[in-house]
Amino acid sequence: MNKNWDEILKKYVYKINSPDGRDTFGSSSELVRKIIDFSHFEPSDTVIDMGSGWGNLTINLSEEVLKVIGIEPNKKNIDEAKKRTEERGIYNIEYIKGSFEDFKCKTKVNAIVSSITFHQVNPENKRKALANVKKALNEGGRFILCDTLILFNPFSELEFFNSVYRYLLSRTTPDSIYEKYIKPNMEEDSYIYSWEDMKKYTPEKFWYYSLNELETIVDELEMKIEEIEKLSPFFGILKITNR
Repeated sequence: MNKNWDEILKKYVYKINSPDGRDTFGSSSELVRKIIDFSHFEPSDTVIDMGSGWGNLTINLSEEVLKVIGIEPNKKNIDEAKKRTEERGIYNIEYIKGSFEDFKCKTKVNAIVSSITFHQVNPENKRKALANVKKALNEGGRFILCDTLILFNPFSELEFFNSVYRYLLSRTTPDSIYEKYIKPNMEEDSYIYSWEDMKKYTPEKFWYYSLNELETIVDELEMKIEEIEKLSPFFGILKITNR
C-alpha cells in the first residue's frame, strides 16, 4: 500500500524550498496537466489561481484562458512568479497579494483553481475561505480544488485512517520536524490512531480535513461538489460549483 502511495506522490508532487524559504510541495508537470484537463476551461475564461506561489500552475493556465489572476500571500513568491512570467514574455497574468482568508481580488470570474494550498487554511477559517471563493465566482462558476484531504470516512474506517495518518505524517511533514518531534512520540504500531487522536496530538494548523467536513461547509454556502477525481485516499481534485 505504502509503495503505491509513494509512487502517486512521486508522480504528482515534489518537495522544494520555496522562494520564501519554506519547505513545501510543488505541483509536478503531470499534476498541472491533470488539473487543466479536469477543469475544461474555455479560451474566454478569466481564472484565479489561489495560492499561486511562484507561478508554476499560473503560467501554464495562461496558455489555456483569456486571463489569469494569481493570488499569493507571500511577496517573495510573487516577485519570483513575476520574474518567471516576464522571462517567458507572458502578458495575460496579474499577480495580487492576498489569501483565501484575505481575498483582495474584486473581479468576478468563471473559475478559481487551487493546487496543494487549501489544507494550509486553519480549520476555523475554512468556511470564511470558501465563502470568499463563492463571492468571487459568477453564478455557475466552479472552484477546482486539488489538495490533500481525507476522501473516505475516518470514523467508519478506523484502521485505514490509522494507516493513512501515520503515512502522511512521515511523508508530508518536514523531515527535521518529523524526526525530532513526531517520530519519537508516536505510539507503537499496534496502537490505532483515530480522528480524535489526530486533533488531540496534532497542532490545529496541521489538522487534516475530510471530504465530509468539506461537504458540510459547501452545502451551507449553497454550493455543490459536482465531481471528484480521486488520485489516492488522501489526495484528489474536486469540482465545486456555485449554485
